[in-house]
Amino acid sequence: MTSIREYVADLVFVIRAPEDGVDLAVSEASRLSRAWFKLSMLLNVVNSPWLLRRGGYRRELLAYAHSFVTSGTDPDVAFMAILNKLNNVLSSRLQWVNASLTAVIVLSIMTGVLAFMTILGAPPIVGLINLLYIPLIHYYQVELTQYDYIKPTIGGIIGLGIGLALTQLLKLPTLLGAVVSIMAFGVGFAVLYMPQFVRFVRDYTGMYGRVSKAFGELLLVSDPKPPTPRTLVEEELVQLWDYAYSRGSRDVIERVNMVVDSFMNFIRQVVRSGLVYGPFIAVSYAMMLALVAMLLALHAPALASSAVSSASGISSAASIISGLANTNALLTMLIALGASTSVIVGKAMHSIGLGISLLPLFLAPIIALMGWA
Repeated sequence: MTSIREYVADLVFVIRAPEDGVDLAVSEASRLSRAWFKLSMLLNVVNSPWLLRRGGYRRELLAYAHSFVTSGTDPDVAFMAILNKLNNVLSSRLQWVNASLTAVIVLSIMTGVLAFMTILGAPPIVGLINLLYIPLIHYYQVELTQYDYIKPTIGGIIGLGIGLALTQLLKLPTLLGAVVSIMAFGVGFAVLYMPQFVRFVRDYTGMYGRVSKAFGELLLVSDPKPPTPRTLVEEELVQLWDYAYSRGSRDVIERVNMVVDSFMNFIRQVVRSGLVYGPFIAVSYAMMLALVAMLLALHAPALASSAVSSASGISSAASIISGLANTNALLTMLIALGASTSVIVGKAMHSIGLGISLLPLFLAPIIALMGWA
């Protein structure tokens, strides 16, 4: 996950390089970013950015800016060229975000198919493979906020304890008790997590307007006010506002506004991608729920006894399949698949905390299926 500060360091470099020179721009960016700090250390060894072998897109951005600035290109022309390079970098980053989420959707479908192999003797917990896709999602996400996970986790543990106590008190079957306990954990976690999430959503929805207004006032108002640091994005962008305000030049202020506008558009598109692609990860789990429900409805007796019916047609086919596995194995498969799917859906949309909070929603249908078994 890339922090907002790392991206803001890129913005600082783009703004400062044409006017103040590459060396000073790198120095200012390195105060905010570990990646830029490493580049600054390497620049002390080599004479040209083109000789650097590491640094990713920042090395390319640095070398690109170095070519324009050292050649004496007009600062306005150099800025537009460097900004265009940054926009290409952000666009490429967004494409990778979409590609990673698409890959997770495909992989989750494959995991669902693999999980259904429980009917042929595969381990019922194979659905937990979904959790291995979290790093793929995490790597391309942007850190928009920071949550306190300690209190929600404690709440979840308390909920889990209550769920286990109810299981023992009501003498629930093992699998039903497991589902109830996991759902209780999710509820306990959500009680202390969702207020933080709701606060973030409320602050995020007004963020674009507040940032646009604050930076726009630099051009229109004699006494502008800096962005209110209600989100991490606004908190980090304050330093760009301070720089533009201290310079006072209309050209500098316009450059800062252009860079901030590009960055805010990138943030908006990244968030939108998560909200659009995330729910589709649950498609495979929904299909497994429907398929297991169909098998239970068509041949529940065969599932219970692991015997093959002699009926013909569709019922016979369903009986042959369902007779290969018992009810407990299929329901265990659904529990593992549902829990893991909930987590990665929440992670893709926003965070793991959201995924844990969605556990009751994803596992509730399994309780209904248990009533059919």
